Amino acid sequence: MQIYEQILERLEKTAKLYTNIAPENGQFLSILTRTIHAQNVLEVGTSNGYSAIWFATALKVTGGKLITLENDPNRAQEAQSHLNEARLDDIVDIRVGNALQEIPKCDSTFDLVFLDAEKSEYLKYLELVLPNVREGGLIVADDTITMRDEMLDYVEFVFNTPLLESVDIPLDDGIILSYRS
Repeated sequence: MQIYEQILERLEKTAKLYTNIAPENGQFLSILTRTIHAQNVLEVGTSNGYSAIWFATALKVTGGKLITLENDPNRAQEAQSHLNEARLDDIVDIRVGNALQEIPKCDSTFDLVFLDAEKSEYLKYLELVLPNVREGGLIVADDTITMRDEMLDYVEFVFNTPLLESVDIPLDDGIILSYRS
């Protein structure tokens, strides 16, 4: 068993406390990352680094990098510790601060963006990052079934803009997968 697999197993025991994604969502994100050979991924909402580990293991294969944004300095510190332990810290850049202020500072062109922070802010995050998502890039929004009422403006936008092709995926708490046309 790889060291990162041991860490993921350990973190799964506290998943509820940290509102981490389910293991099947992590696997889904890892497969997406590898399938599109992602070089630059943005994660909005790091928490304790569980999903960042999934991304980083995939990006290790593709040779890519992850920028992950976390508002809570303590959570960011925990995430950094887990990534160091997993020996994946060279792939991940954890930035501490409000995502609405941090996204404009990201000057990369992103292949994949994962939204898993304040649900009511999803549309604002998307509006800020969309110009930096390459054609053919993917946007994945989490908790789109269980917390849909908090992101109705986001849902309305992604299903009605000609910039995106979107689909609801009933995986765990729900995902909306959007393809940048």
